[in-house]
Amino acid sequence: MPTVRGCHLVGSVPLPSTEDVLRQCTVGMPNRLKRIPDGETGARNMFTMFQASVFSPVPEMSTLFQMNSKIPARDYTAAEVDEGIRKLQAAGPVETGYDTAAIESYAVFQKMKAEGVVHPTTKFQACIPTVASVLAPFVQAAFQAKVEPIYEEALFRAIRRIQDAIPHEELAIQIDLAADTAYWEGYELFQPWFGEGDLEKIRTYCVDYVVRMIGQVDGDVEVGLHNCYGDMDHRHFMEPTSLAALVERSRRIYEQTPHPISFIHFPVPKSAADNLQSFLAPLVDLIPTFKEHNTELYLGVVHENNLDLTRKMVAAAGEVLGDFPFGVATECGWGRTAAGEIESILSISAEVSEPTL
Repeated sequence: MPTVRGCHLVGSVPLPSTEDVLRQCTVGMPNRLKRIPDGETGARNMFTMFQASVFSPVPEMSTLFQMNSKIPARDYTAAEVDEGIRKLQAAGPVETGYDTAAIESYAVFQKMKAEGVVHPTTKFQACIPTVASVLAPFVQAAFQAKVEPIYEEALFRAIRRIQDAIPHEELAIQIDLAADTAYWEGYELFQPWFGEGDLEKIRTYCVDYVVRMIGQVDGDVEVGLHNCYGDMDHRHFMEPTSLAALVERSRRIYEQTPHPISFIHFPVPKSAADNLQSFLAPLVDLIPTFKEHNTELYLGVVHENNLDLTRKMVAAAGEVLGDFPFGVATECGWGRTAAGEIESILSISAEVSEPTL
């Protein structure tokens, strides 16, 4: 078996509080977490679902979101769209809440680090979604193009406030790419408001807004990427046949990023179990870039209650990557995971990995 260097938490953990998350995860993955999120507890536990309320001042703008289903859309006149935008702006600056949550959770993180629960060198990880992962599910298609700059500016303000409040040496910012993956793959579940149906234009646009987001992170703050195929009702919106699409997107982001990428996460779903070598093979093309950026690679190979499958995936990754190091994670956040399965995830993660702290 290859040596696996540590673990990574993608984001959500179904526990009651930030303190519970920090305590249980640091104990369950001892000396393995270079960064730790707050678990996105409470209203935030279902990824971006809580962001739907941001658009409540304009009910006609909001979708009737349905998991794993195409979102019903209706037609609006240009005047109706303009009026909706006016109402959204009149309601006051859009507040995402990501900054408030991060700052509150960092206070708990500080306390638990002082108590010796959190390792002295572990950083606080703030997870922020792209604009697409909010607008695609929760904003009617007719409004998305005009809401984009408003919501993007709100995200950028949140990122700024997080960096102003948390010491940079203690902070890592993870950018979550989910709906963007559906766009990139040309999957029909989410139809982008940009690109005019041209897949290459869509992909270029996606890279551009991710790079803009990365550009909001100060040079002395770590930034990382979480690549996702969704986890609604424990289902992906599509089953990838390899990591080729995510590797290509990552390559293009690396080519344009103004900031080194400190860590990157790729999912390895159960559906890849019978073709792991070919599924993972595209990663080899990124190894020189990972080395240039000093990027830590984390693979989502940890599957609850299935140590054998996790071991099989770890072994395959070792064969594909050779001597390039990697750590382990689940393929997505744990928000939709039954609380009783947390112990299994922690146990398997620790079993297949080595300490890095």
